[in-house]
Amino acid sequence: MPLPPHHGPSWRPGDVPTPQISPLEGALARVRAALWPPRAAHGAALLAAAVAGLGLFGTLFQATLPARLPTELDWRAVSALLERDARPGDAVALSPMWAERAREALPERLATQPESPLVVMAYPRYTRAAEDLVGVRRVWLVSLPRAPGASGTIAADLAARAAAVDGPQRLGAIEVTRYDLRSPVLPLAWLPDRLASARVSAGGRPCAPDAGGVFRCPAPPWVHVSREVREIDYLPRPCLYAHPGSGPDAPLVIEFPDVPMGRVLRGHTGIVGEAMLVGNAPLRLAVTVDGEDVGAAVEPPRTPGWHTFQIDTTRQAGRSGTVAFTVTTDDAWQRVFCFEAMTLP
Repeated sequence: MPLPPHHGPSWRPGDVPTPQISPLEGALARVRAALWPPRAAHGAALLAAAVAGLGLFGTLFQATLPARLPTELDWRAVSALLERDARPGDAVALSPMWAERAREALPERLATQPESPLVVMAYPRYTRAAEDLVGVRRVWLVSLPRAPGASGTIAADLAARAAAVDGPQRLGAIEVTRYDLRSPVLPLAWLPDRLASARVSAGGRPCAPDAGGVFRCPAPPWVHVSREVREIDYLPRPCLYAHPGSGPDAPLVIEFPDVPMGRVLRGHTGIVGEAMLVGNAPLRLAVTVDGEDVGAAVEPPRTPGWHTFQIDTTRQAGRSGTVAFTVTTDDAWQRVFCFEAMTLP
């Protein structure tokens, strides 16, 4: 039976219908063709956009910076607060560490007295649990929470060490928080401060103090003992700078008479500066109380750090005694040594 006539458009094998695309698909195709494959012009455009973005960020940063920094009135308020509430055994921590203006805000009656225990800790590592804050009962954290470099790390470290927290108190762009330490380190005696009454000898020969309080020994000529502030383990540390003689037959001995004794003698040792990187001999610090050996600390060669040692002195507790430190090494020329020690209840 014949098919009915076909009145539509004719179609032949091989004809392909033209696809119909939306305007959005067409725009995306044109963008894709413009961006791929990458060309040099694309890199130039990205660089120009990055420079423009950074410039805009810098402009906004500068425009908002004055509102995030303290005013003179804010610093005067901090000074008034510390003048009223600070007491012996207090310290000040800064956040961020560049906020050194806080030193000018300290009450004059405290900041100008050398014997004042109020100190400023600008380095964040001071507040970590591993650091002994000798003689500090409370820490005032002066922070600029909206300033560049502000961080909550110091506050978290102090909170972990605190038995009580008072604040924060907002004084304009400054926040002040007081942390009462849970276990303050309150020594019976901190020995670097007793160097003036010490006796020092090298190889059995006495060393005499000069006008500046430095004990200088007759031989070898570099051997001396002094109270100094040295950078050890990336922090400035007050310590006894003790450059020993060489060999076991030339010990450096530092004796402190009439030291009140507690149950513990604790201290730290460290190699100073470039001497940490050279030398192969360990350094030994032996401790006696009234001539009786109570312990020793060994400073390994080429080992950076501020190393803690702790000696049980329960048998000597409750009386005063002569505490002697004997420093020996086989590589004295490259073993510039610093240590500190204290007796604890």
